[in-house]
Amino acid sequence: MAKKKKQQIMRGLRQSARTGRVQIKDVRTGRTEMVNVNDIQDALDFSEEQCREAAIMRVTLNLRKTQHPFHHKTADETIVTPDPTLEYYLSRLSEEKRKQFLEIYAPTPEQEAQAPKAIPVNRKYYGQDMYEGKI
Repeated sequence: MAKKKKQQIMRGLRQSARTGRVQIKDVRTGRTEMVNVNDIQDALDFSEEQCREAAIMRVTLNLRKTQHPFHHKTADETIVTPDPTLEYYLSRLSEEKRKQFLEIYAPTPEQEAQAPKAIPVNRKYYGQDMYEGKI
């Protein structure tokens, strides 16, 4: 990571720690705003409908970054499969809704052929699997 970018990130973290507010970009509108940290809902507390919406957003992100709905590009640019966050969201859906979701977003043969190679995800890369016991 470039030194300037790292300094910018650290400056933002210090500001967030000082004010209790973080900068959030609305993916639908493109607007950026400051939000109180206490107002941010943890994904582990999402309702079934919120998990479905989050899964759709995650598939959209994955397609944009990896050309495959179920592969995920990590912060260090590694492409992994399966996407643990997407798996968590899907695990929170009813069996019927999960089946419907997987039918709609199933990768096409073209996507399978064109997607960059993905490696199996290491769920304990950061020391622990945040979804352990929840999927």
